[in-house]
Amino acid sequence: MSWTHDDPGQGSPAGILGVAGLRTARASKVRDAQRTLHNASSQSGVDWEAGSQRSFAAQLAKHAADIELVATGLEKQAEALTTYAGQLTQIKDRQTVLERQRSAAQNRLALARMKMLGTPDVPNFTRQGDSNDDDRKRRAAAETANTDAEADLRAIEALWDQLVTDRRSIDTSCAQALTAGEVLGGLAVLSTGSLPSIAPDLFLKMLGELSRADLEILTKQFPETRNLLDGTDPSKIADWWGALPREQRDALIAGASTVIGGLNGIPALDRVEANRLNAKVQLARVETTLEDRERIARDAGRDPDDDPDIADLRRQVEYLRDASIDPPKVQLYLYQPDLDRIVEMVGTPSARTEKVLTYSPGTFGNLQGFYDRNTQQVSTWLQQQDKEGLVAFVYKDGRYPQNPLTEANDEAYARRTGAQLANFEDGLSKDPLLAGRQSVGIGHSWGTANVTSSELAGAHYDTVISLSGAGTPSSWVKNSQTHYADFSYPDILQDAQDIRVGEHGVVWGGRNPREVGFDHGDYYKAPLSWTNFPGNFLVNPLLRASAGLDSHNLTATSDPANTDLLDDMRDYIYTTEDR
Repeated sequence: MSWTHDDPGQGSPAGILGVAGLRTARASKVRDAQRTLHNASSQSGVDWEAGSQRSFAAQLAKHAADIELVATGLEKQAEALTTYAGQLTQIKDRQTVLERQRSAAQNRLALARMKMLGTPDVPNFTRQGDSNDDDRKRRAAAETANTDAEADLRAIEALWDQLVTDRRSIDTSCAQALTAGEVLGGLAVLSTGSLPSIAPDLFLKMLGELSRADLEILTKQFPETRNLLDGTDPSKIADWWGALPREQRDALIAGASTVIGGLNGIPALDRVEANRLNAKVQLARVETTLEDRERIARDAGRDPDDDPDIADLRRQVEYLRDASIDPPKVQLYLYQPDLDRIVEMVGTPSARTEKVLTYSPGTFGNLQGFYDRNTQQVSTWLQQQDKEGLVAFVYKDGRYPQNPLTEANDEAYARRTGAQLANFEDGLSKDPLLAGRQSVGIGHSWGTANVTSSELAGAHYDTVISLSGAGTPSSWVKNSQTHYADFSYPDILQDAQDIRVGEHGVVWGGRNPREVGFDHGDYYKAPLSWTNFPGNFLVNPLLRASAGLDSHNLTATSDPANTDLLDDMRDYIYTTEDR
C-alpha cells in the first residue's frame, strides 16, 4: 500500500478489513468443499463398486494437500490483514494526535516570536527603570516560550519519524505474513529480491516439485517468473520437461502457463495449450477495454463503428477468441503482448510433419498485423498447399524495426534479434515432432536480415527464402548445406538498393540477397508497377513511391496477384529436397 512521509497513516483500515473478510469467506467455502469431497471419498453408495470408489478417493487424496494449502493460506492471509488493519488504525490515531500537537506548538512558537518582536532586547534609556524591567521580563518570557515551542516541535518531529518507522515495520510484517510458509507452502523460500538471482537449475527443480496450487500462487505473486528462464539452453529445458511425469507437466501448463508458454525447449503442442490459457486472460482484459471505448464513443455521440481504434480492438477480440477456445483455431506458440512478443503456429505437428517453416515479417511488423490476419498470409498459403506435411511458425519475438532508414538498416539491431531467433530455432529442434525435418526460413524485407543474422548465431536452415529481402550482415556467407533464393518485384526497396554512396549501397552496404549469392530469376511484374506511371520521378514522385511500396508489400501476401511468385517459391522449397 502506498503512503508518504507526510502521511504515514494513509490507507483504509475498513477496506483492508473488507479484503480480510472476503478471504475468510473464501476459506469457509473451500472448507465446505473439502468436507464434501471427504464425505464423497469415504462413503460409497450401494451401487458404487469398491474399486472405483477407492480410485476416486485416491485421486482426491492427490489434491488434498493443495485444498488444505488454499484454505489455510486464505485463513492466514485474513488473519494477517486483520492484524494489519488494527495496526494501521493505531498509526492513524497517533498521526492525528501528533498533527494536533504540531499545530498547537507552531501556534505557540508564532505567538512567542511576535512577542519577541514587540519587546526590544536592548534597554530603552528614555524610559524609567521599572518600565525597562517589565520589558526585560516580557522579553525573557517570550524567549522561554519560543525555546519551549521549538523543543516541543523537535520532540514531535522525533515522534513523527518513529511513526514513519513503525509504518514501515507493520508493512514489512504484513508482507512477510502474507508470504509465510503456512500461506505459500513451498513458495515461502522465495521473495521478490531472491527471484532474479535464483539459478535456472534450482528454479527448474522447484517448478518440477510444486503443486498446481503452488504454481498458480507463484506466477501471480511473482509475475517476473514468466521470463526468468529466458535464454536458458533449450536442450536443458527439453531434458527437464521430458523427465517430468505427464501429471506434473499438466500441472505446470495449467498453473504456470505464463512460464511454460514462453519457454524454448517445451514441445509445441504443450506451449500452444499454455498460451491458450494466456490468451483467455488477455481476452478478458481486451473485452473490458473494448466495452469501455464503445461506451465512451456512444456517450460522446459518436458511432463506435466509425472509430478505427475500436475496429482494431474488435479484430483483436475476435483473434483472441479463436486462440482461447478448446481446441484453438489460432495456435499461439508464444504470446506476451506487453513485451510485443507473438509467434503463431500454423498447422499441427505430427509424425507426418516433413517441413518446419519459420516466417519473419519485416519493417513495421506489429501485433495488429497478426490480429488482422495479414502477417500470416504466406505461411497459411504454404501450409494449405501441404496440409499435414508442413508446420509454419509466424515469428515476431519482440519489437521489430519501425524506421526503415535507421533500425531496419542497423546491423547491430539485426544481430541482437538474430540471436533470439537462433534460440527459438534451437527450441524447435528439440521437439520430437519437429526435430530432423526439413527446415525453411523465410524473411520478408528486413526479415531476411533477421533470418541470416540468426545463421551467424548458430541457426541452420535447409532453405532460406528472401521475399524482397533488405540485406545480410557484413560477416555473413552462404552455408554450403543451405539453399538460398530471392523472389522480388521491382519495388521501392529494390530501387533503394541501387543507390550507392561511393563503393557501397545505402541499404545494408549493398549486401542485398541478389548481390551476395541468392538464387533468383527476373523480377516479377507487379499488377501496378511504378514504372507504368507517365513522366519521371519529379513529376509523379508520390504515385511512383506508393506503387513501389504496394509491390513490396504484395510479396508478403496470398493475393491472387502474387500467385506466380508464390508458386515459384513453393516449387523452389520442394525441389531443394532433391538437390
